Amino acid sequence: MIKIKNSKIVYTLAAAALSVTLLSGCTNEYREDQLAYRQIGISSMEAGNYDEAVTAFNTALSLCVGKISETEIDICYYKAAAQYASGDVEGALETYDALIEYDGKDADAYYLRGCLLLQQGESVQALSDYENAVKYNSQDFELYVRIYENLSGYDLATEGEEYLNAAFGIKGDAAEDLAWRGKIYYLLGQYGNAITELTAALEKGSVEANLTMGQVYEAQGDSGSAESYYQAYVASGSADSEVMNALAGIEMAKGNYETALEYIEEGLAMESVPNKQALMRNEIIASEYSGDFENAWAVIQEYVALYPDDAEAEREYIFLKNRQVTDTSTDDAEESTEESTEEIPEEGTEQES
Repeated sequence: MIKIKNSKIVYTLAAAALSVTLLSGCTNEYREDQLAYRQIGISSMEAGNYDEAVTAFNTALSLCVGKISETEIDICYYKAAAQYASGDVEGALETYDALIEYDGKDADAYYLRGCLLLQQGESVQALSDYENAVKYNSQDFELYVRIYENLSGYDLATEGEEYLNAAFGIKGDAAEDLAWRGKIYYLLGQYGNAITELTAALEKGSVEANLTMGQVYEAQGDSGSAESYYQAYVASGSADSEVMNALAGIEMAKGNYETALEYIEEGLAMESVPNKQALMRNEIIASEYSGDFENAWAVIQEYVALYPDDAEAEREYIFLKNRQVTDTSTDDAEESTEESTEEIPEEGTEQES
């Protein structure tokens, strides 16, 4: 199964180094050093030092002189993450070519290359890669859903829905199967069918079904039911930043801005925050409505630095900036008035000389 939230999503590899690796491998003699350099690379990535990470992964790959193993492939995918983060798009495409040349049935490589091609506006080639991805991994619900989400993000929802409908061909009545089918019905807007599948999934112990059920009810305007399912998901210990933002939105709609801010803070504090922009946007709004303009101003400054293309946020920035100026002017005026008042002696008294 493709793990969408790990280090393998839309990543890059160095074509030359990978080509060498795929023609060789690593003997036990070098395995310990190889793993050490792999860890150095991972640590460098976590620190944001992507060039150093690539260097470490290159060294790890250069130690391979025997039969290739899953360890080498794993290192390549980590290296992919580091190179993509450094902006090496051309190298990414070349490297995915090399991966697919090495293993023409590598569904992950087709999917990831498709993601990168889609990002570059090469939709025809991307669709071809997605087709091969499901061809070689046809029983993975998650793959179909992620392809739909990617295509929808690039105004290709119609093509994406074809993948959702194709996923119904996957058989199985386990809790996970039911939960995925429920999610697919939700994405297709078939809420009745979604509730039927998700109810069955919940009865079989699916935790994930709580999340989708909450989304189904929220989509239908039933925030009360949505909140109860979201809370059940949180109570299971599986909540992520997306759920926290959903709960914050429900509380904001009810006017409970302080509670909303608590959910937002929890979401932003999580290890993985793919929806940071949405959380920060809601933090600005909730802060304003709760009267905490100081926090709203602090957050909007960080927001516009991170997301400079958000025109609406730019207008909000100007509003809050002007408010800061107004507040400062008002404070100065009040302080000046107080000082002036102190200098005026009370009527009927003499000022001390």
